[in-house]
Amino acid sequence: MSMLLTSRLLVFSFALTIFFSCSKNDEPAPDPCNGVSYDVQYFKTEAVGNLNNGSISINYPVGDTISYQLNSGSFQTSPNFTNLSPGNYVVTVKNQKGCTDTAQISILNYGPKYAVVKQLITGYCGPCHLNGGNSGGKNFDTDASIISSWDRIKARAVDGTPSFMPQAPNSPLSTVDKQKITDWVNAGHRQSD
Repeated sequence: MSMLLTSRLLVFSFALTIFFSCSKNDEPAPDPCNGVSYDVQYFKTEAVGNLNNGSISINYPVGDTISYQLNSGSFQTSPNFTNLSPGNYVVTVKNQKGCTDTAQISILNYGPKYAVVKQLITGYCGPCHLNGGNSGGKNFDTDASIISSWDRIKARAVDGTPSFMPQAPNSPLSTVDKQKITDWVNAGHRQSD
């Protein structure tokens, strides 16, 4: 009888030991990346003349604890990628916990004449025709909208028909800037010109 009692106590003791030895530490740790996502924001410059002169700069997220990867390259601390050829790129951002997010970015190929015209439009057309502005029914937020409006751009900015655009204080454009638009129009008014 004492043997039976001893073995029952042993079983009970063993079960009690197992019960008390399990703890919450045996549960997997919560995923530190659960719910972490970034709205990756960037600025890019297009390649001009089919050269490796495009660039991507990440504006958000940035900081000492963030690293950046272009396609399958190595992670780097700088948010800037330069000397890029026209093409599609994937930028991955990673924080100190290893959480990642990506952005897909295309670098276009601009012809040198179009690149100058796009720069003029960006510099002079401001709130009237950019960033959602639609003055006179024209918005130049996209390359396609600039290219399809080549005749209107020339008429207003170069010829002054029916009046010069942009308006004061930048009206009319300098002779040099007018010539840049004329050169692009005469070359065929394409993105590749």
